[in-house]
Amino acid sequence: MCESTVWLLKGSERVMIISEAARVIVTGDNVTCIDTFGERKVVPDSRLSEANLLGHEILLKERKS
Repeated sequence: MCESTVWLLKGSERVMIISEAARVIVTGDNVTCIDTFGERKVVPDSRLSEANLLGHEILLKERKS
């Protein structure tokens, strides 16, 4: 499969947001992750940091105020 795990970077810690994300949508200051079953998780005040498609990982970072 070609889904990816979405992680939120909090300092040096990685927090898993969703496994097997099929879609990642960036809207303003929010990132919405949607898995293969249609479950959505919104990560407020975040931004896309890196998308490693070969490694099946997407990294998000918190936006700084």
